[in-house]
Amino acid sequence: MRRYVPIVLATVLALVATALLAYQWLGQPTTLRVAVGPSGSEDARLVAAVAQSLARTHEDVRLRLVATSGVAESAETAEHGKADLAVVRSDVGIPARTQTVAILHRDAVLLLAADPGLAAVPDLKAKRIGIVRNPAGNTRLLAHILEHYEVPADAVTTIPLGDGQEAGQALREGRVDAVMVVSPLTGRTAGEVVAGITRGGGTATFIPIGEAAVLARRWPALESVEIARGTFGGTPPRPAETVTTVGVSHRLVAQAQIADSVVSELTRLLFVNRPGLAAEVPLANQIEAPDTSKSASLPVHPGAQAYYEGEVESFFERYGDWFYLLVMCVSILGSAAATLVSRAANRSRARDMALLRQLLAIVRASRDVEDELELTDLERQADEILAAALARAGTGAIDNAGVAAFTLGLDQARRAIAERRAVLLERHAHSVDRGPDPLSAAAE
Repeated sequence: MRRYVPIVLATVLALVATALLAYQWLGQPTTLRVAVGPSGSEDARLVAAVAQSLARTHEDVRLRLVATSGVAESAETAEHGKADLAVVRSDVGIPARTQTVAILHRDAVLLLAADPGLAAVPDLKAKRIGIVRNPAGNTRLLAHILEHYEVPADAVTTIPLGDGQEAGQALREGRVDAVMVVSPLTGRTAGEVVAGITRGGGTATFIPIGEAAVLARRWPALESVEIARGTFGGTPPRPAETVTTVGVSHRLVAQAQIADSVVSELTRLLFVNRPGLAAEVPLANQIEAPDTSKSASLPVHPGAQAYYEGEVESFFERYGDWFYLLVMCVSILGSAAATLVSRAANRSRARDMALLRQLLAIVRASRDVEDELELTDLERQADEILAAALARAGTGAIDNAGVAAFTLGLDQARRAIAERRAVLLERHAHSVDRGPDPLSAAAE
């Protein structure tokens, strides 16, 4: 049995090593690639702050930024599987392979002019409109708005502008008649445009999109937004009255095949770290849950939905079945190993018993031997049995009780051989002392 102890120890150590490797593998953080851009934008700053926070607190989910030129390229990057996550805009195009994790912020469409005569969307016909940032996406959005008001897209001239300060300056200088900016109402870009218009004593005119709800039903990527009176401060307040417009949402989307548990944990971390992130990036205050109803136009990732609905599975709930299977497999393997060891032990005992029976046969045969040569052969057989027993004892196949049994058996065999040899020698000596038989001699 002793020779099986190393095998059992090796098996136990292998199982322990496997368990440690599995624990280390499960303990490794999951790093997700997130496409966001452009560099320096509010989205990029927000996602970078999230990534730094997760790394700083050594969370199980980490983010690695993949820089893009904007939401359109981010969506394309995710569509081609080059990123696990992406920050996209609802109206620019959400990749078909992705689902929403969270709404990072909602943007309102601001149509601003310095001329009070531009009071409605139809008034923009034959005017020059400055598009602040994301010219391709915002131009398409403007085309949808103009189409609803039956203003041909080619009836206006669009001019790309870099940022809010340039837009305000362009309005003051008369290079454009109105500007369109898509930005969070509390964002820097919208505030810069309004401040740029009023800096020289001008008045910012907010052009409403009164049929925003209709537009939202027509294009589900849009939504109706209200710009409350005084949103941009000032005296008199800017705007002077509540203005209705359309809006879009910037969403963090994830590839559908990412594990639900990973997305649930990422979603939880977003909302847990939101207060701390807001101190660094105020836009984090606008992170919110998307519509999780089955009628939502933009699907939500099941992992995120589980978090929002409070149905996140615990570690044992997720892997409980695997633990049961592992226990069953270990039990089966243990039973199989025990059976093999038992059979090996039985075979070992059978070999030991065979050797002991040979010793017993030698003891019995030695009592009837009449020839010294036969005794010598029996003695040779006993020596061979001794050599086999010593070899098995050296490998640990024979325990102390077995060694004692062999010692007793060998002693009995040698004693029987010695006694029979003594009898044969004594008989031979008597026959020599009596000399030849007299009757035999007379006959001769």
